[in-house]
Amino acid sequence: MKNMQDVRIVEIQLSPDTIWEIWSKGEVFAGNDPVFWRRDVYGAWIFRPHYGRKDSEYGWVVDRIEPLKEGNTDTISNLRPMQWENTVRKADGSIECHATSTGIHNDKPIEFFD
Repeated sequence: MKNMQDVRIVEIQLSPDTIWEIWSKGEVFAGNDPVFWRRDVYGAWIFRPHYGRKDSEYGWVVDRIEPLKEGNTDTISNLRPMQWENTVRKADGSIECHATSTGIHNDKPIEFFD
C-alpha cells in the first residue's frame, strides 16, 4: 500500500534558484525576516535553512498543490513550500493538517483542514 504522505511531495532535484522561487510563495509575516522565516498555507512556521528536514519543528518540503495524476506538472505554479507534517494526506487525498502556528511555535490543531 502506498504511503499517502508521499503522494504530493516533490521528489525531483530542484535547483537552488527554483527552491528560492518556491520559498518566496510562503506567507511573509510582519516582524520576521522573510529570508529566513515564512508560514505555509496552514499558518505553520517554516525556516529556510531547514529545507528537507523532517526532524525539525520548522522543517519544510516542496509540495504539489495538485497531484501529477490529475494532469498537472512540476511547474512553479503547482509547487509550494509546506511544513513537512502538513504533507500527510487522508485517503481521499485532502490534507490532514498537522501543524499550524501558535505564537512563535508550531502546534497541532484540534480539527483537521480540508
